[in-house]
Amino acid sequence: MGVLVLSVTACGGGGGRLSKEDFQSQANAICAKYEKQLRALGSPSSIDELPDLVDQALEILNKEVAEVAALNPPEELQSDFDKMLAATNKTKEAADDLSTAAKAGDQAGLQKALEEGNAASKEADAFATNLGLTECNSTSAQ
Repeated sequence: MGVLVLSVTACGGGGGRLSKEDFQSQANAICAKYEKQLRALGSPSSIDELPDLVDQALEILNKEVAEVAALNPPEELQSDFDKMLAATNKTKEAADDLSTAAKAGDQAGLQKALEEGNAASKEADAFATNLGLTECNSTSAQ
């Protein structure tokens, strides 16, 4: 989830339920692929670079979320999985707000978006950890 990368993760449902091991293996593989791309974006060196960097991060994140959301976790993991998705969506909204604030030169908006994004990212990370998705946890994927 640097200043910009409100590292985010996600996962979702559909089709037959996977075993816990298959779910974790598949979700971690997806997250590892996209987390590597997010880290490769680096950090902005100025506020002017922030909107483009956020847009690039959101594009990667949306692909990650779509792929993981296509997985169907075991029933016992569904609740945490849904909560992780909700927190991820909050992170994406905060990133969008961050881009808007940067384009407007709104320092207060930047700070608010960073705080909201970081809080949502921590929430998503906690659910990812509970789910055994170590590669989907921004703090351990770095």
